[in-house]
Amino acid sequence: MERKNHPLTEFSRIEDVVNQTLDRALSGSFFSDRLNQCKIEKIIPTCDIIDQGNYLLLRAEVPGLKKENLKISVDETSISLKGELLQNKETEGEIYYRSERTYGSFSRIIDLPIEVNPDQVDAALNEGILEVKLPKKKSSKAKKVEIEIK
Repeated sequence: MERKNHPLTEFSRIEDVVNQTLDRALSGSFFSDRLNQCKIEKIIPTCDIIDQGNYLLLRAEVPGLKKENLKISVDETSISLKGELLQNKETEGEIYYRSERTYGSFSRIIDLPIEVNPDQVDAALNEGILEVKLPKKKSSKAKKVEIEIK
């Protein structure tokens, strides 16, 4: 006696094969390596700018960044942060089950709310926090002139 299959049974089998193949691909290192190569993730240090009276204080989160991999430049109206987070070299035989940390170069220009004196800037990096003291530019006193209305 011949047994007839429902027409959608074959689609169900195909779906099972596709699901098994995807499960193997997603859990294996082949796909995760390819995914890491295609990863589009920007490193953008988060920053605070605080008015401290005579100077502005910029605090930026840069965990894992070494000072030799960081460049800061300042002009009267902006500050530029450029750096590179380097990945630790993998040693022979290590097996990674997960790798989520972000590595690579970053560049960020931040406009300052007031003019600063770039010649007197001081910066320090401590426990992943960059602090940059930006002395405010001493402005010349504005000349006040009373105008007679005609």
